[in-house]
Amino acid sequence: MRLKFIIAVSLALVLIAAGALYERYEVRNISEKKTTNEQSVNEILVQNENNSIEYFLNQVNPENGLIRDHSTNDSPSSIAAVGFGLASLVIANQNGLISYNFTYERILTTLNYFYNLANYNGFYFHFINMKNGSRAYDSEVSPIDTTLFIAGALLTGQYFHGTAIQTLAEKLYERINWQWMTNNTSLLDLAWYPESGFSPYYWTGYSEAALMYILAIGSPTHPIPVGDWYSWISTWQSNGNGAMKHYASYDESEFTYLYSEAYLNLMNVSFPVIGNLWENSKKAIEYDISFCQNNTQYTTFKDGFWGLSASTGPSGYQAYGTRNGFTDGTVAPYAMIGALPFLPNQSKDAVMNLWHMKNLTYGKYGFIDAFNIGDNWYSNEYLGIDVGIEVLMEQNYFNGFVWSEFMKLSYVQNALSAIINYDSP
Repeated sequence: MRLKFIIAVSLALVLIAAGALYERYEVRNISEKKTTNEQSVNEILVQNENNSIEYFLNQVNPENGLIRDHSTNDSPSSIAAVGFGLASLVIANQNGLISYNFTYERILTTLNYFYNLANYNGFYFHFINMKNGSRAYDSEVSPIDTTLFIAGALLTGQYFHGTAIQTLAEKLYERINWQWMTNNTSLLDLAWYPESGFSPYYWTGYSEAALMYILAIGSPTHPIPVGDWYSWISTWQSNGNGAMKHYASYDESEFTYLYSEAYLNLMNVSFPVIGNLWENSKKAIEYDISFCQNNTQYTTFKDGFWGLSASTGPSGYQAYGTRNGFTDGTVAPYAMIGALPFLPNQSKDAVMNLWHMKNLTYGKYGFIDAFNIGDNWYSNEYLGIDVGIEVLMEQNYFNGFVWSEFMKLSYVQNALSAIINYDSP
């Protein structure tokens, strides 16, 4: 059963800051009421979603729509965070949190900026300067982060169907030269650098790349061959035993099972060779829970928490995971919340456990990024991609909104049909 949002409408003017830039926007009842222990887990989730949306309304340069990678004033923008921000804006408008005009203008500003932003065959640098969009951190031109940006853009185009937003979103998608990013192989390259060209590594093995390969195959202008999907899945490996055996990402970091399916509703899609990816993600999350239950030498796990995923940690950002990944007892609330559509009961239990520690685990933008009880460490910053996956998965759990809109895209349907009906030469 899906909870329908019930939002009392009240107009308020709120100041938001983006570095030294300030703007007023119209907002309707963004979580001013604090949830008590007596209120239901669904009410906690609604509050968390609303507070998470505030990240994208505050950690932004309103002149260009760029979103900070993380919630420190010196943070550059992450283009993936921009994509999650675009999706969060239409969710906020759909839920009555922000006005149509504000939503439309902010998205239009963002897409216009990206249309004129420096790019390489339609791909962008992973990290860019918040003010001028220049390359930050000597970062790579990233196909996966471009994918997460363009997915958000296409979602806004579908939501604002028949408008300038849809036109811009389609132009941005259509100029991406996915063929170029294969570097004349049957796989998408991991990255490209102006100084050295293509990375020697490719997107192989199970990962969050399903969305990327599907959008690349569905491109109306520069599609990669359908056979490249099969080249990719031929590199997958499995992990786990019995009912939890699944195709596994290298480090089993949980975000790899969430990102693609935040946009793609694959619940009833059965692919040749690999079967149902929805069930695969579900098994991977169950494996994560089991791993934590069986490793109670870590206090966080002993206290019933799970959710190993790339996040901040006591020693900095780490790719936490159940295999080949780093494990020190740190867990990420976004991983527990992102699991809602797959394992709602386990996810809700985790949310209630988090809420019982809310003085330590809840802040300005909802549940904190990560924590480690054994080390008495609780993250003091938020990451745009982490709060973003919470917003999308909470909304999908409540009413399937993101799935419903995104799956209407002909590019997606054409790609899925081509993959499912593929006859190898």
